[in-house]
Amino acid sequence: MTSGKAIAAVRQFIATYSRPDLSWDDLAWLRERTRLPILLKGVLAPDDARRAEAAGMDGLIVSNHGGRQVDGAIASLDALPAIAAAVPDMPLILDSGVRTGADIFKALALGATAVGIGRPYAWALALGGRAGVAEWIDNTAAEFELTMALAGCRDIADITDGTARLTRRGPVSASTADPYA
Repeated sequence: MTSGKAIAAVRQFIATYSRPDLSWDDLAWLRERTRLPILLKGVLAPDDARRAEAAGMDGLIVSNHGGRQVDGAIASLDALPAIAAAVPDMPLILDSGVRTGADIFKALALGATAVGIGRPYAWALALGGRAGVAEWIDNTAAEFELTMALAGCRDIADITDGTARLTRRGPVSASTADPYA
């Protein structure tokens, strides 16, 4: 049986970090109050991407929060192509699961404008300090450049959805199906 303290802790966490009363109207309210860029994180569905665009968001962070929130959520990379098609003029940052230069290439090929990377930096820092982070950056950049070359891309601008077919499978996502097709 679960203790009363554990249940109380879960309730406190939910009350602190979850806001089920938030709505799309809140984004429009926020947009009216600032000229700063607003990026909405956690968008995994094309309809939500369109709603965010209509609410005046400046960009989206396509993210399943690293699988921490719902471990069965769609992989960010699997959601990306449909979102890119739904809001073709909106900047898209892909995060969640990006670990390698090849992952960066895949994200750009499938419609990301940029990628967010978190855990690899922390791992490199824990293992090797500042030098570990520098080495990880160098290795990741080299792998990205190698992946570009192997795909026939001389420049980042050459990375298109046509090159995605070369890199569709990999550690970021095991799925090749578009869940919104």
